[in-house]
Amino acid sequence: MSFKANRKSEASLRKRFGTPIPQYFALANEFIQIGRSLVAKGGLGASKKLSKFLLVDSALESPFSEKRLLELVGDIILDLFVDLGPVYGKAAQVAMTRMGLENLRYAEKLQLDRLYSDWPAMPFDEVSDILDDEIPDWHQDFLVEPHPIGVASMAQVHTAIDEDGMEWAIKVVKPQARKRLHETLDALQQIVSLVKPLEVTPQGRRIAKEIRGLIAALRNETNLLKEKENLQKMTGKLAKRKNQVVRLPKIKEEFCTESVLTIEKFTGVSLADIVSQRLSLSPVQRKSLAKKVLKDLLIQVFELGLFHGDPHGGNLILLDDGSVGIFDWGLTGDLSESDRHFVSQILKALVTFDRERLVSALFEISLDHGQEIRREDINDEIDLIVADLGIGGEKPKKVEMALLFEKVLASADKLGIPIPEGLLLMIKSLLTIEGLARGIDPGVSLGKIAMPLLWRAAKPQWSDVVEISKNLPRIAGQWLHRDKAM
Repeated sequence: MSFKANRKSEASLRKRFGTPIPQYFALANEFIQIGRSLVAKGGLGASKKLSKFLLVDSALESPFSEKRLLELVGDIILDLFVDLGPVYGKAAQVAMTRMGLENLRYAEKLQLDRLYSDWPAMPFDEVSDILDDEIPDWHQDFLVEPHPIGVASMAQVHTAIDEDGMEWAIKVVKPQARKRLHETLDALQQIVSLVKPLEVTPQGRRIAKEIRGLIAALRNETNLLKEKENLQKMTGKLAKRKNQVVRLPKIKEEFCTESVLTIEKFTGVSLADIVSQRLSLSPVQRKSLAKKVLKDLLIQVFELGLFHGDPHGGNLILLDDGSVGIFDWGLTGDLSESDRHFVSQILKALVTFDRERLVSALFEISLDHGQEIRREDINDEIDLIVADLGIGGEKPKKVEMALLFEKVLASADKLGIPIPEGLLLMIKSLLTIEGLARGIDPGVSLGKIAMPLLWRAAKPQWSDVVEISKNLPRIAGQWLHRDKAM
């Protein structure tokens, strides 16, 4: 098997990656890029599409039908996000995973789910050039299909067949996307530097920390060796577990570099297609799938301490044997022992809905960090959470697990208790997991599935068991309220 490809000179490769914008011009350059995109795609591009829509497409279908109008608006929005670059595309993906069901259906009418996997592809001759540069002898081992099987904002994937006939997926980072991503991240970095005086407030510090964590995580996504390392770590964690629904792909290690990742090819249906109902499943099948995926992803977070940082439907695939393959491990959360202790202490309080226990947990955590916070101040913050969520009331509101964590961590940060960055990513991942599960089956009971996992993760002692047994009716009512709590 062989492909002939002309290798580019080092000068042309440098040209392909582009010359970095000086750091002090990053923000100005980003504003210029945004303005150019709004004019080119939001203004001129929209006018061009509208003209074609009215003059050409109207002959084929009623130009003012709701379907056609929504498709036109969706095309304009998609073109704008593509031109703005991968950071904006990823932000849109995150927003979609956290939409309510009604808003999600509207986004699907606009066909915005194409943001997951329908980005412009890099020509195959450029893919060949990158492979030649990164893996000089690739053509002796693989026959790579020219047409990509998936194109995301940062990379695209091609099927490769080895000499034994086994199919692999070769992921290649798009150089222009990498360049555009770093331009946007440099601008964000400059914004954080400019607003540093605002970090005197707890909220300002938290926002700055989240932005810095996001910048670091997205920069790592451009290095596929980091993704390979994340995948290897998770494979090791899952090796001892049985009856896992989630499957991880095998790695072809000798064909992995910073810009190329070669893994086992999964064949099946994207969960994004299931959420959007492009693939029809019976209610029973949807219910079973939602439960299994939810449980396995929550196990990663609460029991393994290592979890996928972006588990949206486009990164999971339903395989022929009923298992679910999960890929794109560029963004991964890894909770340290101290992080997991933090989670364990808070979980003991949240699982039992014990307000006093939560106050004590936050107080002890503040002592561990050498910052003794007055119990009265913690108590006031918890009162706000209790009042907002209706915890412990006669008619409790629906309780969402991620929302509970988010509010507790926000209160801890407000009080000056340091919040590990791993926990911030955990919250974002939990929100995405909840959105995915409800997208598959809106009626899934997250409380029933999460409760046993939360209890095990909290590492309860005998005194905890005694305490929870006393309040079991109240706790059960809170978690399982109308079978839709959490």
